Parts: sequence; structure tokens; C-alpha cells
Amino acid sequence: MSKVSKKTPDQAQLEQYLDICNKVLDANRDRFPYNRIWEAGEESLRGRTVALAVVDEEPTARCVVRLEGQHIEPADGASDTPPVSRISKKYIEDVLANPQKYIADPSLIDWRWLMGGGPRH
Repeated sequence: MSKVSKKTPDQAQLEQYLDICNKVLDANRDRFPYNRIWEAGEESLRGRTVALAVVDEEPTARCVVRLEGQHIEPADGASDTPPVSRISKKYIEDVLANPQKYIADPSLIDWRWLMGGGPRH
């Protein structure tokens, strides 16, 4: 019997946010200086994961990811316990409402979590 896990709306939004981040990475893979920033982030995270949490008043959704090949991947079952980077629900909602704006201008995405520092939205 397989387990069916029901996603909360906030968890679904977090996954959609990460999908948009991957679209930003894909669309700007060869664009300087973003490609260098992402390469440095990937090197900084080599072998480690990052925990992201959607926060309203309290955390409402959470996931653990890693950056490999300039692509954000889930890191379910990771052995490390990374610090949690908090992302505001309002910021995620803006990214989801305006994905093309963020894809066209990667500087609008807060990438600090790639360097081990949490987004400040």
C-alpha cells in the first residue's frame, strides 16, 4: 500500500517557487554574472543541503534542497541538518504571481540561501 501525502497549499506554493527558481536558472544559465554566482553557490553547498521554510507568522511549509548542475533538487532523506532559510509567504506569492518578471531579471530572486544565508523577505 503506498502512502499518499497530501500537500498543504503553502507546501504547493513552495514547490512552485522552486520550479520558478529553476526556470530562472535555466533561462539565464549562460548569462554573466548570474552564472558565476550560481556556480559559486553550488561550490559553497557542495555535499550539503539547504532547508527552506515559508513563514507567515510561523513556518507554514518546509523543504530541504540541494543545488546540483545549476538545478535545485529535493534532498529528501539528507543526512545533514542544515540551518533553515526563512522565506516570507508574501514574497513567494509575488514570485508566483509574476514569474516572467523574475525569469527576465534574476537579480529579483533572493539567492542568499545559496551561500548559506537565509533570504530576508
